Amino acid sequence: MIKGRKITKAENKAKTTIDSKTGTKLRAKRSGYFKHKKDSNTAKPAGMSKPVGTARSAGKMQTVLKAGAKLNGDIAATGMGIRLNKFIAMHTGVSRRSADGIIKEGKVIINGKKIINLAVSVKKGDEVVIGGKKIIYKDGPKIYIMLNKPQGYITAVKSEEGFKTVMELIKKETLKHRHIFPAGRLDFMSEGLLLLTNDGDFAYKLTHPKFDVVKTYIVEAKGELTPSLFNRIKKGVRLDETGLLKPDDVRIIGKKPAKFILSVDLAHGKNREIRRLMEFFSLKILSLKRVRIGGLYIGDLPSGEYRILSRKAAELALESRHMEEPPACSNAGIST
Repeated sequence: MIKGRKITKAENKAKTTIDSKTGTKLRAKRSGYFKHKKDSNTAKPAGMSKPVGTARSAGKMQTVLKAGAKLNGDIAATGMGIRLNKFIAMHTGVSRRSADGIIKEGKVIINGKKIINLAVSVKKGDEVVIGGKKIIYKDGPKIYIMLNKPQGYITAVKSEEGFKTVMELIKKETLKHRHIFPAGRLDFMSEGLLLLTNDGDFAYKLTHPKFDVVKTYIVEAKGELTPSLFNRIKKGVRLDETGLLKPDDVRIIGKKPAKFILSVDLAHGKNREIRRLMEFFSLKILSLKRVRIGGLYIGDLPSGEYRILSRKAAELALESRHMEEPPACSNAGIST
């Protein structure tokens, strides 16, 4: 028994009180001393055979799994086949996060049953309907396309607003590979390296922040780049609408009194991150070009042209490393 201070008559009558120093519930004992009241939910000490509640938790989990399988038309969520959100991404071009939203909204039907369980997998032979459109399960050959995107195209499969899309730069014979979509994004006025594929797993690894794929951009901007301003760009800024905007690395490639060129590395690039960062410092971007993704470089690929890559070459883009030397800028118009 852990002894403490002596109890008062009033406390003895109340039988229990709260320690003013620790906030711990105390219980009166016949000995006239308070001791800490043992919490009945406290787990057993290390070395005991089973922690409290293990058998009950396991039983509840089995019940939930069985109910989930029954609710979703006996489609097992066991990893057999392809995960549903991956299947949707592969066959529609949307992101996996967007695919999760489609599932939650009840827009997916598999074998006549509406699906809302994100853990469901799709197998060969399953009949899948998404938003009223039947999707045929196909696990055909994969294709990897390296495109030098020019300015004036949006990174999308199609545009409801009438903008030109990057898909218009791909020849029809290449598009015979079904369900090709852009893996990542470049905004309307940005140019450079963009990958397109029908491999949903590859696209996921390329774009998800947890894989730390570093991308390098060459930024030509108008304005005077002082040492103080350069250090502020490297440190980044925090904006209410976007949070912290901070490059992984920034290097000066070319500099003149009225304009300059930077090499900027981003691993977890947010939407228009470089443009927002430059705008914050009242710098006008003249050109913004992505030249590298992971270990894959754009090289001498002409603007508006593309090259079909082997799987091995495409996987260079999944390498997570920073550029050791910035690319040459002989045609940038600024001496280094």
